[in-house]
Amino acid sequence: MIIHKEYALRRFCEVPLKHALSKGLLEKICAHPALLTKLVFVRTRDFLSNTMVVSQAGTSEIGFELQLGSDSEHLTLVNGDLHRERQKTREIPIQDPLKAWDILQDFPGILHVQLVFKADTPDWYEEIAVPNEAIPPPAPGVGYGAFVREQVDLILWAITLRGQIDQALQARDEKSFKESVQLYKEVCHSCFWRL
Repeated sequence: MIIHKEYALRRFCEVPLKHALSKGLLEKICAHPALLTKLVFVRTRDFLSNTMVVSQAGTSEIGFELQLGSDSEHLTLVNGDLHRERQKTREIPIQDPLKAWDILQDFPGILHVQLVFKADTPDWYEEIAVPNEAIPPPAPGVGYGAFVREQVDLILWAITLRGQIDQALQARDEKSFKESVQLYKEVCHSCFWRL
């Protein structure tokens, strides 16, 4: 696997890089097998800790950045409202490859590396880049459209259950009323919008 990582870094450096000193850093990494073993190539570094991004010239991405630390995000539902809570424990990003080299020589963990290409991502990079585990893969049929369909179904079910509750009250059917109210509460809890 070390040979593949070294090959990837050397191939990446065949075209000009956005930050001129990035090539020297990548060559130094190639010369240190112990550091090469710590690299994990990813397609995107979003939500990962200990990341480095290096871009080829002509891309819109930052030229070079080393970001050490962790970043987590939690979504919670409070009184029907979605709240986003972010927790960061990151050091200041390093955008100088020379400073990054000083830090990486003693770096003990795994470094997630994203290489950004000017043109399409080459096959050789796709072979070694792993999917970002922090981002779940899209499930078939799941997306905004599926979410909206599910929510509409829940709303229609809630409307039906309200009708059943009213009928149970008029008929003074306690058993049917309790069952319908319990289902209605579960549907309301599952629904994104407040009913």
